[in-house]
Amino acid sequence: MVPIDPDAARLNDMLRSSEISGMLSSYGKRAYFPKGIVAQSQEAATAATLANATAGVALEHSRHMTHRLFGKSGMPVSSDQLVSYAPTAGDPQLRSLWLREMIRKNPSLANASITEPVVCAGLTHAIAIAADLFVDAGDAVVIPSPCWDNYHLIFSVEHGARVSGPGLFDGNLLFSWTSLERTLWEIEQEKIVLLLNFPNNPTGFTPSEAMMAELVRVLVRIAEHGKRLVVIVDDAYFGLFHDDSASAVSLFSLLCAAHERILAIKCDAATKESLVWGFRIGFITYGVRGLTKECAHAMVQKTMGVIRSSVSSCARPSQSLLTAVMQDARYREDTDRVVREMARRFAIVRQALSKWVGTDSLRPYPCNSGYFCAFACSGDPEQLRRYLLERGIGTVALEGHLLRIAYSGVDPETLEPLIDSLYQAAGELWT
Repeated sequence: MVPIDPDAARLNDMLRSSEISGMLSSYGKRAYFPKGIVAQSQEAATAATLANATAGVALEHSRHMTHRLFGKSGMPVSSDQLVSYAPTAGDPQLRSLWLREMIRKNPSLANASITEPVVCAGLTHAIAIAADLFVDAGDAVVIPSPCWDNYHLIFSVEHGARVSGPGLFDGNLLFSWTSLERTLWEIEQEKIVLLLNFPNNPTGFTPSEAMMAELVRVLVRIAEHGKRLVVIVDDAYFGLFHDDSASAVSLFSLLCAAHERILAIKCDAATKESLVWGFRIGFITYGVRGLTKECAHAMVQKTMGVIRSSVSSCARPSQSLLTAVMQDARYREDTDRVVREMARRFAIVRQALSKWVGTDSLRPYPCNSGYFCAFACSGDPEQLRRYLLERGIGTVALEGHLLRIAYSGVDPETLEPLIDSLYQAAGELWT
């Protein structure tokens, strides 16, 4: 058995008052942020007024010695803000700004017991951190289908979890929690890890407020029967809600205070919400009923330990630029414009689909949010994908029965012809 460092043991002691203690993976129990080079450098950054000889950086009069191009006028941030190391948990100002945005979009979080968001190297990294801290080989992980294909790599391939994939839609493509609820009740292990993603990738569907409330009731009943639930909420496309049928609040905000044995983990990112796809900035936030400041501190420290042992810290240029843009007076105007444009494209797609109602070769999944729409195929979707690609149209085939299109990346005037081409190609192949 791998020994636990005294610093990790102290963090585990902090968590003993919370059900989180019984949810951690073996690695999660061992994880801690060491009081080594990085911690000592961060302490010296404010206290070493005479000379700071801690970090391995080249400085001249306390400024980073770097390329002159980075100091060129017109840059929204200084050269130091581009090339300096970022703190392990991320730029404090950025973390504060992101928390403020989370609360603006989910007002109930203002009084919730949650941690401050920790910066990750993209949303995938946030989910991977959650898996590191809470998933051991053989653990029960439930990921409803259809889903993003990266989940399989993280939970099954890397961590060796026993993954179940109950369907979110029945044979008539109607949304339902029935299959998920049945799967959860059938699991014998005390701890269950559940991953939910709305707006959903690949279908572009978000449940209604009533449907979300129904799920919360189900999960609370399961927790009341003694199960420990780790619910990872993938909010990659949060905020992109195109009509009133979609709940406009994060599931995290409904679960973070639902029950002492339900740990909610919000994994989100600036990627889509802030229109910075290549910045690779994600965030991970924890919430559970009765979360104390001591427990929150312990979870942030363990998360920092995972980051330190993998990427050490996330990229400074992305964080500095995002901090600058989030403080710009035009930030909300620019992000809201894109949200409206995605809703406009969704409306065009919905109208284009109306002429193909009753066509069996492609049946659209319910869609009301996000970037995508998806189709259940009567034939092989990979065959259709290749057939379309030969004609200059790029699509994605998934799970052996589904074709996904990202209308987010297609100009509005091209969307109706695109939908027509999909159905015409399917008809040529399968009828």
